[in-house]
Amino acid sequence: MAKNRQKPAPECSSVERQCAIYTRQSRQHTSVLSSCEIQQSICTDFAQESDWQIADRKFADAGESSETLERPALQQLLKEIDAGQIDRVVVYSVDRLTRKLFDLHRLLEVFERHDVQLHVVTDPRFGKSAEGRLMMNIVAAASEFQQDLTRERMADARVALKQQGRRVAGCVPYGYVVDGKSKQLIIDRQAARRVRKMFELAAAGRLPTEIAEIVNQRRWRTRRDGGGGLWTPRQILKLLSNPTYAGMIRNGIRTLPGLHEAVVDPGLFQSVREAIESRRPSKRRRKATSFASPLRGLLKCGRCKRVMIPKISQHGNIRYRYYRCRSTAGGKPPCRHVGVSAYEIERFVRSMICSISAESSTEEDGGDHLFFAIWNQLDDWSQLKRIPLIVREAVFDPDAGTIEVILLDDATERLTSSCNETPLD
Repeated sequence: MAKNRQKPAPECSSVERQCAIYTRQSRQHTSVLSSCEIQQSICTDFAQESDWQIADRKFADAGESSETLERPALQQLLKEIDAGQIDRVVVYSVDRLTRKLFDLHRLLEVFERHDVQLHVVTDPRFGKSAEGRLMMNIVAAASEFQQDLTRERMADARVALKQQGRRVAGCVPYGYVVDGKSKQLIIDRQAARRVRKMFELAAAGRLPTEIAEIVNQRRWRTRRDGGGGLWTPRQILKLLSNPTYAGMIRNGIRTLPGLHEAVVDPGLFQSVREAIESRRPSKRRRKATSFASPLRGLLKCGRCKRVMIPKISQHGNIRYRYYRCRSTAGGKPPCRHVGVSAYEIERFVRSMICSISAESSTEEDGGDHLFFAIWNQLDDWSQLKRIPLIVREAVFDPDAGTIEVILLDDATERLTSSCNETPLD
């Protein structure tokens, strides 16, 4: 084949990128001149007119249907595109690639990802003219519609399976394994005995923290194969709240009877759930607790660098607020005997903020007089409400009895904005 002068091609690490001609015919023909050969000849003339370097390899799928992309020549073409050996693909018409809009969209995504240009002999302005761009948009819209339709059908199928009590997918709860054929849950006897013991401890009044300590002392791990880490109270609480152990499955916000065997009696599961719910503070109480704890999420323990949690204890009509190192993040136990009165620590933080602003306002470069002036005009309650707006973190050192307060970089702007807006509730 005669070749005209070559134009510089994009650099490739090993092989110079070339123009590939792809042909396809649906049926095998015994004639001397097949459809693939006719397409090859026409596409070759088209490429030579543009001075493109044509690959010596032929990508021809004879007798291959357009219903699938799993065609030998097309797959070989995609491999060479992925290897960076092809920078142009020439076809006689778009239907030679595929007749399905979804498959065409997939191919166009591959071409775009590898910076490969598609040229159609019967439509030289494919993708460039108004008609071509319209077709591209239709292809994309049709592909998105087909994907959405597939997702909806899969969701309907999952709902139908769950209505029958069948497991669809998801994590396998501790105490179960999955049957290799049916994909349904089967009880793991050893782990199931441990799960029942956790429910029995919870029914006897043990808290998730206490249960975690007990199972960790017995060297039970979070995985049935003996691997995994230590149990945390949060993991225990999640296990005790899982209706799967009572022979149920979740279907949206509802629970339905499942086909799998229950680990615990439904009555035991319900009694544990009621005990857990009885210990949960009401929404009104949680809101009041959050409102009365301005250092929530900001105060950290100086020993373990984890967040200290606000707590409330009540004796008679008197409520005591304090912050304690009770975090179990990372599976580590909390620091023992690390707690501080909320009133004392919050008062100390307010005084620290005042001293920080005072030092800043007396610096030679002028400091931040505005912050100091605004902060000192606020009453105690207004200062408490604005602590979360201006403090990045406060680190309490229980050994030295000191606290370090770090303000946000834009603390002045935040403080000014909060005072100019409607007063905080």
